[in-house]
Amino acid sequence: MKILEETLVSIEGLNKEKALECEKLLNGKMKPLGSLGVLEKLAIQISGIKGKIEKLNNGCHIIVSGDNGIIEENVSSCPLEYTKIVSEAMVNKIAAIGILCDSLGIDLQLVDVGINGDIERKYKNLYVDKVMNGTKNFKNEPAMSLKECTETIERGIKRIESLKDKYDFFSNGEMGIGNTTTSSGILYALTKKSLDEVVGRGGGLSDEGLKRKKNLIKESIIKYDLFNKGPLEILRTVGGLDIASMVGLYLGCAKYKKPMLIDGFISGIGALVAVKMEPKVKDYLIATHMSQEPGMKIIMEELNLTPFLNMEMRLGEGTGAVLAYPILKSAMEIPLRMKTKDEVYKIFS
Repeated sequence: MKILEETLVSIEGLNKEKALECEKLLNGKMKPLGSLGVLEKLAIQISGIKGKIEKLNNGCHIIVSGDNGIIEENVSSCPLEYTKIVSEAMVNKIAAIGILCDSLGIDLQLVDVGINGDIERKYKNLYVDKVMNGTKNFKNEPAMSLKECTETIERGIKRIESLKDKYDFFSNGEMGIGNTTTSSGILYALTKKSLDEVVGRGGGLSDEGLKRKKNLIKESIIKYDLFNKGPLEILRTVGGLDIASMVGLYLGCAKYKKPMLIDGFISGIGALVAVKMEPKVKDYLIATHMSQEPGMKIIMEELNLTPFLNMEMRLGEGTGAVLAYPILKSAMEIPLRMKTKDEVYKIFS
């Protein structure tokens, strides 16, 4: 708990002076004011995050994988073993996120934060860093103890600490069968929105399965009185190890002043929990794409963020987030390389 508490206290907001400096720099370039839209907004935010107007070189995509005990209640159309199988496919670059990272030249780390079992083969980009082999079934008991949840968050913070000198920015993704149920449970408890708005079909539930999923979430939130609890208690009661780890990644990026790209619904839930724990974390978040999961719209409204990609995606893994890497890098090239009108005239006159 000490690392978590120290991190929350240490987080500062954007460097507003550097953000304003970047804005003035952009306004002086040979273009109509604001004509590069999102690229300008990104450059200003990133300059404020880093406290420097500099190019972005290296980014790292971190996938966290963990199993969820709630799978026992038939809330997913996929079997439990998919978490381990798909995770291994990711590091072998034959799952979607592995292919995208490989094609875009992005470093990928897959972290086993709670797979029920072990990936027996060894890979250089696979890391095992878990406090338990999957969560408990939250229908019957809290998914995690406070200690298990906190330690998982703190390990996420420490991962960013270990990588902060190598990478300029980060993105995250996840793998965990049943994690749209855990995410929907957290979102329902945090926002008290309609279940129809919060809960989706996840991996392709039938009408009957969707109804069962909604009822399970509603009954559990009432059982544990989560409408009246804080974000950490909600997370540890109905959340997952993957979400807890992502909360740590977000907090770590805020602590060490690094941009963190939000992917889709589950990644967004991690961001929302982190912001509920410390509102200044929002300054370090970049929303990339609008997931097709229904709860994503609510998350973005809660965070007051607007994704700039609409790819009709809902796979997870961080597949939407990594597509934004070239956009972020390009955004920072504009204030550094684009010339003012006077400079252009001097060069070509």
